[in-house]
Amino acid sequence: MIEDFPTRILLPRLLLYLLAAAVLVALCGGAVIVLKGRLFGPEPPLVEGQPFPLEAWFAYVAVALAVLLAYLLQARLVERRPRRELAPGRAGELLVGAAVGIGLTLLVVLVLWIGGAYRGAWHGPGDLLAPTLMAIGAGLSEELLIRGFVLGLIERWAGSLVALLVTAVLFGGLHFDNAGAGLWPVLALMLGPGVALGAATLATRRLWLPIGLHFGWNFGQSGLFGLLDSGTSFPSVIDASVAGPTWLTGGAFGPEASLPGLAVWLLLSLFFLTRARRRGRLVPFHPSTDLVPSC
Repeated sequence: MIEDFPTRILLPRLLLYLLAAAVLVALCGGAVIVLKGRLFGPEPPLVEGQPFPLEAWFAYVAVALAVLLAYLLQARLVERRPRRELAPGRAGELLVGAAVGIGLTLLVVLVLWIGGAYRGAWHGPGDLLAPTLMAIGAGLSEELLIRGFVLGLIERWAGSLVALLVTAVLFGGLHFDNAGAGLWPVLALMLGPGVALGAATLATRRLWLPIGLHFGWNFGQSGLFGLLDSGTSFPSVIDASVAGPTWLTGGAFGPEASLPGLAVWLLLSLFFLTRARRRGRLVPFHPSTDLVPSC
């Protein structure tokens, strides 16, 4: 179904909107960082092998909220359109996404356990604050930046599939400096969650579901099942020992670089892309109209 939201844009306007987004994100995020420094002083130097302090994860969530403010300001002051992709009445999709994300993690854990690569012991929920803050910050900030700003704007210029490919590559590339990263882990992130989270955005025409999916996957790995999350470890409900071939476990990067992890995200991508196509929510590269399908 084609409606009058949002309209297609040409390359000069695309570049203008992306520049405005970068400025707004820098201003809002920078204000949070400066305020944190004024209130709490400079951060102590990190010791290699030691976890980030809780203050750093609280700051991460604050920066994510600053990105949300920038996203809303961009719509109001620059694009001059409502953010229907953040319609409050559909915020329940956050919970659906979180449940599915945790479910995907559980599927991967079951495969690892069946393959003899996963052993776990109950630790308890006493140290869940850090992984929870990390998952909130990553889910909110990365989805707003990549699927909100970039996918949303590039789709209006070049269509859904171009936007999906660009943002999948961007998503993987942003994790290239993570511990344990390399060519294969980054490629797996591009092909797996990089595509699936974009496809979820296209299928629903909203950001709630991908934000929830991102949170649930990160929290399931780091907070519940004791797995590495993009090379980073956290205290979790289960103290896990993971040992096995890299193709099964993902090695030093974690399940996102494993074949089971990639498989569950590819299946999710197929589901969402099929749903988007059947509902007429994919914008062609050379559309016959200057309008984009709405929700």
